Amino acid sequence: MAHRQPERAEPRSIGTSGTANVLAREVRLLGALLGEVIVEQAGTEVFDLVESTRLAAIAARRRGPDERVSFDVLPVAAETLEGVVRAFGLYFQLVNLAEARDRVRRATRRARATGGASEAAGLRASLRRLDEPNALRRVRVTPVLTAHPTEARRRTVLVALRRIARLLELLDDPRLPPSADRDIRRQLREEITVLWQTAELRRGAPSPIDEVRTAMVVFDETLYRLVPRLYGLVDTLLPGPRNPRARELERPSVPAFLRFGSWIGGDRDGHPAVTSAVTEEAVRIQADHVLRGHEAVATRLMQTIAAKVREPSVPSALRRRLEADARAMPELAGSLRERFPDEPFRQRFGFIAERLRLTRARLTRERRGGGPQARARGYAGPDALLSDLAEIQGWLVEVGLARSAWGDVHDFAWQVETFGFHLAELEVRQHAAVHHRALTGADGEGAPARSEVLETFRSMARLQRDFGADAVSRYVVSFTATASDVTDVLDLAALAGVADELALDIVPLFESSEALTAAGATLDALLRDERYRDHLRGRGDRQEVMLGYSDSNKEVGFVAANWLLHWAQADLAVVARRQGIELTLFHGRGGAIGRGGGQLELAVAAQPRGSVAGRLKLTEQGEVVWTRYGDPELALRHLEALTAAAVDSIATDTEPDGGGDPLGAADVMEDLAGAARRAYRALVHDDPGFAGFFARLTPIDEIARLQLGSRPPKRPAGRPDERSIDDLRAIPWVFAWSQARVELPAWFGLGTAIEAFEGVHPRQGSVRLAELYSTWPFFRSLVDHARLAVRRADMAVASGYAKLASEPGDAERWATIAAEHARTSAALERLPQPAAASNAAARTEAEAVRRSIGLRAPYVDTLSVVQLELLRTLREREARDPTDPTLPVIRPLIALTISGLSAALQGTG
Repeated sequence: MAHRQPERAEPRSIGTSGTANVLAREVRLLGALLGEVIVEQAGTEVFDLVESTRLAAIAARRRGPDERVSFDVLPVAAETLEGVVRAFGLYFQLVNLAEARDRVRRATRRARATGGASEAAGLRASLRRLDEPNALRRVRVTPVLTAHPTEARRRTVLVALRRIARLLELLDDPRLPPSADRDIRRQLREEITVLWQTAELRRGAPSPIDEVRTAMVVFDETLYRLVPRLYGLVDTLLPGPRNPRARELERPSVPAFLRFGSWIGGDRDGHPAVTSAVTEEAVRIQADHVLRGHEAVATRLMQTIAAKVREPSVPSALRRRLEADARAMPELAGSLRERFPDEPFRQRFGFIAERLRLTRARLTRERRGGGPQARARGYAGPDALLSDLAEIQGWLVEVGLARSAWGDVHDFAWQVETFGFHLAELEVRQHAAVHHRALTGADGEGAPARSEVLETFRSMARLQRDFGADAVSRYVVSFTATASDVTDVLDLAALAGVADELALDIVPLFESSEALTAAGATLDALLRDERYRDHLRGRGDRQEVMLGYSDSNKEVGFVAANWLLHWAQADLAVVARRQGIELTLFHGRGGAIGRGGGQLELAVAAQPRGSVAGRLKLTEQGEVVWTRYGDPELALRHLEALTAAAVDSIATDTEPDGGGDPLGAADVMEDLAGAARRAYRALVHDDPGFAGFFARLTPIDEIARLQLGSRPPKRPAGRPDERSIDDLRAIPWVFAWSQARVELPAWFGLGTAIEAFEGVHPRQGSVRLAELYSTWPFFRSLVDHARLAVRRADMAVASGYAKLASEPGDAERWATIAAEHARTSAALERLPQPAAASNAAARTEAEAVRRSIGLRAPYVDTLSVVQLELLRTLREREARDPTDPTLPVIRPLIALTISGLSAALQGTG
């Protein structure tokens, strides 16, 4: 069958190197290749409809700011409509990939143009603020990966996109010959074709173990390899008199300050599929991956450190070590001596690689090599491996190979220190009410049995015996309200019979407004409990406290929740100092602004003085994991930013003027938070009809049907047929508002609050707010994040969704939302605007963002309008006849629009 070629032809020139606007050319290439695939796979009808809709959307935008494209889905065949939706969704995924690459490309160009001065400029500036040489040892950065259901794409799709990124990187090579250019384009067509034919969404919900395996891709492809690069970069940026070449011959002074955590396979709050057996399997899967990584590095070092050292010159300690290895593994010793005569370091790394293989076999319980010999010959733990590496470094320096000692071998040591034999600490989480029921014997519907709760502690003890305490010691208690919610965990560990052997770090999680208000008092009461204080002394007087950004926002709104969190952090820091403990605050942030997401630098700078103190721990949730860690260069930039933020917190705490909240600022925020809270609760919680309105306006029911994650979208409370905002998890709550283009959780109430404050203070109100914006990082962060959310909202499109809600009172509810959006926009305009970019690089970045928004808008409009019309059709037909045979056809199309908009908006919750 002959296919007509799409009108948007591929760029003819070779590669992308040297092109004035590489991003535009790359997007054009990807768009043209996608067009060819659409014609080939779906036919010209789909391609023509895609093109006509795209051009109509662009024309509508040009007619005016409130003009949007229209799209009548009824005359279009379901198969054709599916092709259109998939085309736009796949386009966004390809454009996202190209834009991510362009951010890296621009940063690289700036670094080359400035001779490296602009590389990691923010981190460099932060490190220069440190006034003591050992301050870096106080830094601990801990990203924690979670499996919240906000990643709408399958692992298969994500891996395919990574392959496309690698092919695009090849196009940047200025030496690319025409034949290679043609071959790369052929491979790109092949990959895009496979993506087109790949089911974009899962047919069934993934299991917790599926989610564990998906997370392993990030560690295998990015994080494991990236960690030494970050440490090495920090070492080169540290202020000091040494020149870079001299540093190559000296031991790096940077400690391994990164640790990773995971909730995937450990978070059982409202998740009955996460059992003790799942938790044990998750840890063993992680161990399998990290030990394979260690073994691969040891094998590579065996191949590369090929220095010939004849017998008389071999350090005597190295000779004795090789003799001991030979007695333990005689067959391997003979093979290594035969392969690498007079190359003792290659022989030594050969033994290390085999010991790591045996360790992996034992810890992951492989049948092959997992018996008593594996226990005897393998490593007892990572400290033993680090000891071996330290010995080798000393011998390398002794024979004149200092560069190898402090280069590749030290990189390996950094990896072992960071990841251990467990990769990431698996944190266990459970609801406080579950513990209470387990202790009292009361059964709750849908709650895990007491035996399973107790078995969780026993499984933690078993895992610690195999992997050490670092593998799984933290136990997060969600919805902590009192000190007894924490001490209940000690009682359960005792009931399980493992209290004496289990290393247990209990982490209270404060989520509700009431809990956040009382957080300081609760921690104080906990630390005054003699039994708990004795327990804490055994854990080095270190206490971690987690703060929930999502549920508090859903409960009291954006402004009040941010103020509660700020106040709670300050209060907790005061209690910790008074009680003489080291406090780490764990920030449970989501990807969306309505769940604590946004610009990292703004958020960390806004924390109360003394509350971070170099220890930065935060969740990386859902699609954020892939956005931040999917590309190695972007991942490095993100880790640089986290490190800089942690370092800045130490410097700020020691500076005389690095002070807390301005005088009187708390009173202003109390007024603003109170007014915003009243407005938000009047809309969302005080109106009994709002839950139904929310369900009619947004695609929340369709989101609930998607197989995005193993975790249920609602907490197990109330009747299944009841609609309740309280029972709905914060993630789908934010996700649904984003799909409807409203972004309500990230701004509602701020306009009313500012207007009310200015009304009470007609002469000085505006001046005072402007002053706080200029001088107080917390208020500036609050305002700038709200500003981003207000601009992301598209009320012209959202008004179409509002027409889906036609029950009595719905029009008034929407009018309240629209009026508040206008009020908030106007209030934000009266406040000072963000400072203009002060350098060419920042202006270029800002221009790139504006260009990206402009390019995306017409395509996003199309997907939103198609989703809106499909929702309207679905609900009309469902109301007439719940058995209508077209309903099972429409629902998958809506699911595709949800996935496409997630890719387009790059923030699903």
